[in-house]
Amino acid sequence: MPRNQSVSPDAGKGVGFGLAAYLMWGCFPLFFALFEGIPAYEVLIHRVLWSCVFLVGLVTLLRRWSPVTEALRHPRRLGRVLACAVLIGLNWGLYIYAVESRQVLQASLGYFLTPLINVTLGLLVLRERMHRLQGVAVAMAGIAIIIQLVMLGEVPWISLALALSFGTYGLLRKQVPLDGLSGLFVETLLLMPLGLLALAWLSEAGLSHF
Repeated sequence: MPRNQSVSPDAGKGVGFGLAAYLMWGCFPLFFALFEGIPAYEVLIHRVLWSCVFLVGLVTLLRRWSPVTEALRHPRRLGRVLACAVLIGLNWGLYIYAVESRQVLQASLGYFLTPLINVTLGLLVLRERMHRLQGVAVAMAGIAIIIQLVMLGEVPWISLALALSFGTYGLLRKQVPLDGLSGLFVETLLLMPLGLLALAWLSEAGLSHF
């Protein structure tokens, strides 16, 4: 069979979606910078709450309630989903803090480091194997990371925390039998009560900027 016929027809779409996602992700600092003076935790609270509202509409529009309700019927199985929710919430909060404290370079380095964390977890935990060329690519990325760390001249705790939290999230997320949209909605739904309590406390204390 010719080589070009063995490539999935969805590969081009995947590359396009990936580029669009990272383009939007790259623009996030411009958005979060508008909230200068507002604590990162308050921005995170609103991100959780309004994401939940948005996802309710999206899940309804796409008629994807079935996997969500099926997951919520078995609360004992939600342990990994809750762990994913905590990790992604921590990741979001650190990213917002990095932007607001003008440490975007550390945030970018953290997400550049994430694929290496994913590879390491895949090798150590999932017992996956790499081809020789893949190993060369990972080694080159590792060298680039080392150069960036040397240029920073300090221990980039934000970068390391972002990479470890997102990498661990990805590992746990692979073990959750939910598609991307349903999983994100359930994760956000589990964080929503904490977000509502935090928002109520901020309002009661007169500290809310909303």
